[in-house]
Amino acid sequence: MPRAKPTRLAAFVASLPYFLPAALCLLAAAFVPHPAALLLLLAANSLTMAAICQGLGFDQEDSFARTVLRRGAAHFALLAFYSAAVMLLLGWPLAALLQAGSLGATMCLSAAVVVALLLLWRLWPAFGLVFVWDDAYPDSEQGSWILTAVSRSVSFARHLTGEHELFFSHGLPVAMAQLVLVCLAVGIAGLGPGLPSELRLLMLLVYAAALPLAQLLIANRCLRALLTARRARRNEPREAETGATNCAEPPRELPGGLNQAELDAALLHATRCGQVELALAALERGADPNTVPGAGERDQRSVLMLAATLPEVRLLRALIAKRADVNRAHAGLSPLLAATRDSYQGRPDAVLTLLANGADPATSDSQGNTALHYAALAAEPVVAAMLIDAGAPLAAVNRDGLTPLGQAAQAANWTLLRFLLERGARNEVEHAQPALGAAAAIADDDVTGVKLLLRQKARVDAQGPLGRTALMAAALTGHAAIVRVLLDAGADVDHADRQGTTALMEAARAGAAEVVALLAARKPDPNRVDHLGRSAL
Repeated sequence: MPRAKPTRLAAFVASLPYFLPAALCLLAAAFVPHPAALLLLLAANSLTMAAICQGLGFDQEDSFARTVLRRGAAHFALLAFYSAAVMLLLGWPLAALLQAGSLGATMCLSAAVVVALLLLWRLWPAFGLVFVWDDAYPDSEQGSWILTAVSRSVSFARHLTGEHELFFSHGLPVAMAQLVLVCLAVGIAGLGPGLPSELRLLMLLVYAAALPLAQLLIANRCLRALLTARRARRNEPREAETGATNCAEPPRELPGGLNQAELDAALLHATRCGQVELALAALERGADPNTVPGAGERDQRSVLMLAATLPEVRLLRALIAKRADVNRAHAGLSPLLAATRDSYQGRPDAVLTLLANGADPATSDSQGNTALHYAALAAEPVVAAMLIDAGAPLAAVNRDGLTPLGQAAQAANWTLLRFLLERGARNEVEHAQPALGAAAAIADDDVTGVKLLLRQKARVDAQGPLGRTALMAAALTGHAAIVRVLLDAGADVDHADRQGTTALMEAARAGAAEVVALLAARKPDPNRVDHLGRSAL
């Protein structure tokens, strides 16, 4: 029978044990009538946020204990900084109000409260990002990972709130919740005026009741901010292709009396809008052929890069004739890379012009992609042929561990895969994923690429940097037809990667019953375990 989906009530009950550490901190704070209780109350705050995120399914770490020690520590540091700022802001006005009770002290305290709320105007998402954003934490454990996580979360929070005005709809509730929690914690710890024990206990109960609700609100607002940013990126027009300026009514000719900066701006604007005649006119008047956009502009392509993407190459040739540097990179991109990427049919005229004038086909972008990596995604091999003839490296490896052959295999572009094989591309390259593995892990159960590579003498058990084979990749994706071809070619069913995982384990994890049956017919060892002690069963 199919397993019933857990209800919200069941999910809530299952997450209750995660709140136990926070409850213990609150209980300990009740018996510590000392300012040091503030640390316990702030720790309960961070532990509750960890429990909320764990209950919501944001279990980014191997265990809840690691979530608390790693992400909870970063949250505690953020909260401690904000608490210190609140105490500095509200301490003197509150003391003055309690001592004199004057109107001036009241106004000062009100202003301090407003400032305390506005402190989080651009920073409020950071309290949730330290738990739900995995890129906040460095890959290595060197240096202070807490400070790194806090710094990255604050920077990303500023980025989110800078692009989208979310304070009054999202940030203000978060700021109010954080301010109330901090003020309650400071009052319970006895850092303000002395409180009777009964009132202190009552405030502690209010704090305990408000804590999970406030943290749930903060997590919700942070996640909604992330979704808002993602939705905005999905819906915004592709300014990189169309230009970030209004090209609806272009001027017919350039005005006179333009200085050098205005000529450069006119050249950039006209090239973005595809106004070749205006761009040529600006170039003739002395505009810099190496013009690049300002640091604040979204489209960071230089004039030469933009010209390389136009349907005609007149402007590209004119820029080169004016001594434009065909190898000058800007924002991690070169003109040749701009001409080869994002084009299904390819731009052979622009590529040929650039190569003929000395463009380096071995240049790569920030992701390690060369022009041949991008050409491997095109429909026809015309551009790839030009690049290879110009000396483009067939064994270049990008950040994803793919060569141009692996790129074509991963995209299921069998035309380019066949072409690159004919030109001598190899299935196995040092530090790269084998192309056979990429062809076995495509979206559809299509055996064309696997058969092509096997016919070209690709080793069926070729291993990537993590020791994984094509059979394991196909088993994980549930591709029965590809698994059958690999098994017929002699793939080793008992091979394990560096984590001790076998193809049978991958098929079991994917729930691929047909693949499990195919593998079982080859008599694999069903009792092998991976590094976590898990077998296929």
